[in-house]
Amino acid sequence: MKNNITNKLFILGLSAFLVSQPVFAAKFKCWTNNEGVKECGSYVPAEYSQQRIETRGDSGRVLEVKERAKTEAELAETDRLAKLKEIKNAKIAAQKKKDDILLKTFTRERDINMLRDSKVNVIEGIITVTNSNNKALKKKLEKLQKKAANVERRGKKPPANLLEDIIIIENRISKNKKSNKAKREEQKTIRTKFAKDLQRFHNLKNKNGKAKP
Repeated sequence: MKNNITNKLFILGLSAFLVSQPVFAAKFKCWTNNEGVKECGSYVPAEYSQQRIETRGDSGRVLEVKERAKTEAELAETDRLAKLKEIKNAKIAAQKKKDDILLKTFTRERDINMLRDSKVNVIEGIITVTNSNNKALKKKLEKLQKKAANVERRGKKPPANLLEDIIIIENRISKNKKSNKAKREEQKTIRTKFAKDLQRFHNLKNKNGKAKP
């Protein structure tokens, strides 16, 4: 009801404004005041300059619209949404690049499995060699420890170089164990990555046709 009254008042006011204008008046501005009432004039008062402003012709027809200036909160929200869209588009582009590489690198699912096994087996070979080295180091360590124990049984202190050799070998064994643990994690990472690649390859191929095993 209030809106109808406001609209009627606006129409009446607009009609009166048009009648009062000289015949040469080509354009005028219309805005909404703080009470929600539309007003028109040859210029917009400063306090309403950031509101929605309509430029109308001598017939009252809208020629141009200048939308209301956004608040700081609205600008911040617009900026936030723009950044989210930018991040989303970047992710889509990155995924497309990965997909293109995946499809160019492999033609069959078997190729993915073969490359995975090859990488895992190379690491397995390194682990085997390291375990073999540790086995030899442990034997050498046992001999040095027995030698040091024999010296102590005679009531003497083992030579400094002997004790130093024992520490060096113990450190090497410890370092090799840590290395092998890291290699096992590397194998796990490879298997996880290739499992994802295989699933993605399967999905992409199914879009264009059945994937070859």
